[in-house]
Amino acid sequence: MNDTGIRSQQDAALVAALLRLWESAHGVLAGNVRVLMGPDSVAAWIEAVLSPAEQAIARRKDGHLLIQRYTEELLNSIKPELLAQVETITGRRVVSSNARPDVDTGHVLCFFVLGEPPAESFVSSTEG
Repeated sequence: MNDTGIRSQQDAALVAALLRLWESAHGVLAGNVRVLMGPDSVAAWIEAVLSPAEQAIARRKDGHLLIQRYTEELLNSIKPELLAQVETITGRRVVSSNARPDVDTGHVLCFFVLGEPPAESFVSSTEG
């Protein structure tokens, strides 16, 4: 399989993993997930992550901070699994990451810097 086919499979797997993790933690369906893969990085965003009630609260001055904190806590709760999924799907270690909600747009934005493959991956690939 060529690099484009592998990237397409990785993109699809990342989209599914991000959507599953967010929706499982949040309990509400989200919108589209977009993924951009570079040679050593992955950028992703999940659209429409807030329910209509959360959107209404976020529009109020006193509610914006509440929804911001809530979505940050959701992201913190899924971060270990999120990193594990990115590493499994890309076959590379995540050396740096940032994931944050943007309450104004209703998106979750994620960025992952990829390093070398995990040590156990390298050993098993050189043994075969």
